[in-house]
This record gives sequence, C-alpha cells and structure tokens, in this order.
Amino acid sequence: MLLGEIRDYLQQRGSASLQDVATHFDIAPDTAQFALGYWQKKGKVLEQAAGCASGGCDGNNCGSSGGGRVYTWAKREIPLRWVSRPA
Repeated sequence: MLLGEIRDYLQQRGSASLQDVATHFDIAPDTAQFALGYWQKKGKVLEQAAGCASGGCDGNNCGSSGGGRVYTWAKREIPLRWVSRPA
C-alpha cells in the first residue's frame, strides 16, 4: 500500500521534499501531497520550509525564500512505558 511505503520511506530518510516522494514512487505530486496530508492529519509527518529543516531559518522568515517544503517523519520523543493496573 502506498501510504505504508511512504511512511517507511520517510522513516528511513528522515525527511524528503514533495518532489522527492513523487519521483521515488513514480506518482503525481498531487498524489504524493494527498498521502503526506494523510500522515500530517495523524500527527506523524511535520511540514516545514526547506530552509527551516536544514537549520537555516531563524524562525522569523521561514518559507520566505521560496525554497519549497520538506516533510519530516515525527519521531516519538517520549518512550512508551508499561503501566500495570491494580486487580
């Protein structure tokens, strides 16, 4: 399934542009955008200006350079813990 493949691709690469995803899977950019949007709605993919993703953004002018957008797989910061419930 394409959604799972895109998930795996972003997890392995860390981040990719819309064009990278479309080219890698040989799909239209609109199709790639739809799939990335699905993962964004689930909170699994973050979208940011290309300059911000590479650390070249000071937070005030993000996206102003027109360098495109980068999609990053959101890593879970808090590890899951097992919690036992009293019987």
